[in-house]
Amino acid sequence: MWSLAIKVEQLWLGYDGLTVQFTTIVAVLHYRSSFNGQIVAGWGRVPANIRAVVVIEDGQYLPSSRAPEELRLRIAAWRDAHERAAGM
Repeated sequence: MWSLAIKVEQLWLGYDGLTVQFTTIVAVLHYRSSFNGQIVAGWGRVPANIRAVVVIEDGQYLPSSRAPEELRLRIAAWRDAHERAAGM
């Protein structure tokens, strides 16, 4: 029997070319226009349809078109799988 294990370490934020390592995520916030300056500093522009902002360990604020709740569920699922694989 064949076993195919795919190790997913990155979270897609809903925009082309915008992914982050799960291990670098420190917060998922509901989008507010007051974050626009930090988004521009972190990604270079403020795209359309932002629903959430992902803060990573180096202080960057990155936009996501995905709902904050969806992102949090994906992060929780990754952490659970990661912990089970590590035998925790």
